[in-house]
Amino acid sequence: MTTDLTVVVTVHSETLVCGPTMESAEQAVAAARAAGHTVERIIALDNPTEGTSAYFDQHVFDDWERRVMHEGDPGRIRNAIVPQTAGRFVAFLDGDDLFSENWLAAGVTLLKAAEAEGSRVIAHPELNVIFDGGTQLNHNISQDSPLFTPHFLYVRNCYDTLCLTPREAHLEVPYGRRDIANGISREDWQFGVETMARGWRHLIVPDTIIFKRRRDFSMMVESSGRGALLRSLPEMAIDRIRDLTRQGR
Repeated sequence: MTTDLTVVVTVHSETLVCGPTMESAEQAVAAARAAGHTVERIIALDNPTEGTSAYFDQHVFDDWERRVMHEGDPGRIRNAIVPQTAGRFVAFLDGDDLFSENWLAAGVTLLKAAEAEGSRVIAHPELNVIFDGGTQLNHNISQDSPLFTPHFLYVRNCYDTLCLTPREAHLEVPYGRRDIANGISREDWQFGVETMARGWRHLIVPDTIIFKRRRDFSMMVESSGRGALLRSLPEMAIDRIRDLTRQGR
């Protein structure tokens, strides 16, 4: 039987902070199953610390597949785990972030409808709420909205990496290599640009939220501190960007 969705929780050095994360994931998975979707659950331990390995060795997580990997980078761990998944769609969750309970159910429903219509769609929550080490609310807009223009992509990343994506999209457009020391990062920004250029539409799932914990130190914080930039992409050329959302169709 085909599996609809694979949920992958990625962890490295997190321990107790994962308690709320895993509870939110369990509730979202239960809601997705109640809506009729089949779900595979994976915990990807990427170069885990001793404390992280011990935390996830608890019996409470026995219903999750636990896979130890050695990528050392959020983009590379996602690239490596996707070929090992069984779901038609993939949802990632970082070990210290949270899903709204309806995110998976509503997101998979939207992607199934798009698939039935022959549309290539990547789903995003309506809101990203930043908490803990910083407070911020980002209201996402669909690529098809009259408020959206690809020129926004010169100044900001419109779509966070915690999206709900057809497995095919990740295989077609793997995350780019980051090089923070030399000022190159923003692999989720790059993923958004490159998938748009290949005909994937980024749409919002109404009334859904992903809560993102801002820690004192993380790769995102380090990238911002170093002023890391988006890699130069041909799709962003000044004479091409206006057609970005029409490419690949």
